[in-house]
Parts: sequence; structure tokens; C-alpha cells
Amino acid sequence: MNKYIFRFTFILNMIKIGMTQLKPVYDRETSLKNIEKYSKIASQNGADLIIFPEYYMSYANNKQELLKISEEIDGKYVQSLEKIAKSNSIHIITGVNERDQGKIYDTSVYINSQKGFTAKYRKTHLYDAFGYKESDIYEHGNGPFDVFTVNDIKIGMMICYDIRFPEVVRNYSLQGADLVVIISAWFAGPIKEEQWLNLVSVRALENTVFFATSNLVGDQFTGITSMADPIGIIKNRCAENEDLIYSVIDKDRLMDVRKTMPVLEQRRPELYKIR
Repeated sequence: MNKYIFRFTFILNMIKIGMTQLKPVYDRETSLKNIEKYSKIASQNGADLIIFPEYYMSYANNKQELLKISEEIDGKYVQSLEKIAKSNSIHIITGVNERDQGKIYDTSVYINSQKGFTAKYRKTHLYDAFGYKESDIYEHGNGPFDVFTVNDIKIGMMICYDIRFPEVVRNYSLQGADLVVIISAWFAGPIKEEQWLNLVSVRALENTVFFATSNLVGDQFTGITSMADPIGIIKNRCAENEDLIYSVIDKDRLMDVRKTMPVLEQRRPELYKIR
């Protein structure tokens, strides 16, 4: 009897995640075909959750095109994701072009394998930097920054440029998040790869959370899908090509790090003047 109790606790305390690094797609049919393919592979390899990049519904960089390919959150694309998740017994996080009352949002959705669409996050900080102006295309998301649970692992979502704003991850960590998932289409440029890896490491370290990413690769995108441990070490990453990599999110590991380095407990928010 004790053996089965231990096994049940072991399963609850960890999840295996698959993180994709894929080239952009330019139509929903190809997107769904690829999501079906990689979801099946990840499920067969024991993953509980698979993550796909930002913009993976279909990439476009002008508003008129996005108005044509975007859908409401309960549209056919998300319904197809629900079928894929259920048929492969795997949870999915991926990027969608969400249309809501004529506005377009860069949105990350969480699809539960049994319950279907469960949570979404709209990109808060749009990429108006390095000569690009994403706010010409998308609307800003305005929260909420909610967490959801897979097994016993609490998860928060964010998107790409959000990584440059530490408040987002801190918000999640203070809600008890164990893992923060960021989907991304990180544009290439001088020292951008180094910036990405530094930011992934630091966001994990300063919040003592696991930090998992899924990036577009090729053309103008850097790739570097990666996962950081709560101590800030990059535990796994992709190289220059399309790939699917795996990591285990272990709550016992997270608790060990927080016991050794209890920075969240040592905060003194009454002294900080942050607005």
C-alpha cells in the first residue's frame, strides 16, 4: 500500500514538459498538422504538457492580414487544439491570434487534455523597440495574471517581450507559481541571443521558479528554446534547428532551492516604492 501512495505523490509532485522550437507557419492548417505531430511524439515520450511558440497559429506582421486569419477564442482553431489535446492525452500551451470585438491580441492559451480551453494570457508588453512597433498590429493585454495547475504544479504564462519586465514573473511567483512558461518569437539582432539566455536565467533565479520557453527559429528569429532551473542554471536548450526537447519540473527540487535561498520570504515590500 505504501508503495502506491509513494508513486501517487511522486506523480503529483512533478510533470514532464516538451518544448518545441519550430519555424514560423503561415496558415492554420499547417499549424494544426504540426501541433498534432509533435503532440503525439511528446505524449509517446511521456510528456504531460507540450509548449509551442508565439504566433504559431499563423505568422503575419500586418494588421489587415491578421484580421483575416485571427479568430475568437472559442473559434475553430482552439476547438481543433482541444481535439488534439484530448486524442493525444497531453496538455497544450501555444500562441493564437485572438480577435475580440474587432481588436487583435497576441495570446497564449492553455488547453487541458480533458477539459479543453482552460486559461489564456494576452501579451502585456508589446514589442515597440529595436525599430519595430508591435502596437501598430496588436492591442495590449491587461491581465489578469492567473495561475493554473497541472498535477500539483502551478503555472503562469507570459509572451516574448514580457521577459524584459521582472514584475510579471514576480507577480506569478508571489501567487505560488512553480513554473512560468513563456512562448516567444525572439527577433535576431546584435547580442540578442545572449540577452535571451541571461533573461531566462535571471527570471528563474530571482523568483526561484522553473522557467520554460518555446521559440520560433529561422528567418528573423533566434530560436534558443530553453529551460532554467530555480537556481538559474540553463538545464536544457535547443541549437539552431527545429527540435523538441524535454525537461522534468520537480516540485521537490523547487522546495530545496527555496529552502536554501528563501528570497521570496525575505522580501521587504513595505519599503519598496514601485508603481
